[in-house]
Amino acid sequence: MLTLVEISENLLQAEMEILNSDPYFNRVSFDSEVMSPEDLARDKENGARLGAERFLVREGEGFVGILEFIMLNPSDNCPWLGLLQVDKRLQGQGYGSRILGLYMEEMRRRNVAVFRIGVLEGNDSALGFWRQQGFEDVITARTVVNDREKTVFVMEKKINEQGQY
Repeated sequence: MLTLVEISENLLQAEMEILNSDPYFNRVSFDSEVMSPEDLARDKENGARLGAERFLVREGEGFVGILEFIMLNPSDNCPWLGLLQVDKRLQGQGYGSRILGLYMEEMRRRNVAVFRIGVLEGNDSALGFWRQQGFEDVITARTVVNDREKTVFVMEKKINEQGQY
């Protein structure tokens, strides 16, 4: 069973291990294969300004991923799933879909009918995953990610009353 654990300072090492398990994602997102503690602090500060909620995803005694979302993006007034990252060593085992389901259940409890994500250009595996999950393209835009301008594919997903997708 997957559960969300609010990230605290004593879980920083577990968070860094998951973030740095996927050099490809880091290269696309941060232009570096390794995310430093300073990069993480900056990323969290940016999220905090938007009211982001950030969690480690636990299964049993171990952590399998990270989930971060905001309930209201000031640019479009929509909830956004900002980060769903599965430990690279566990990818391909269904964790991404299961974490997405957990997130969607939480959004249904909060009476959210639709939410958005942004997929950075060059992250082709993520783009394929999200399309496979039924996300629809909304717009392609330029945005600033970690002080760098990047192209992002904005996608959205509707949640039905049962929280299914």
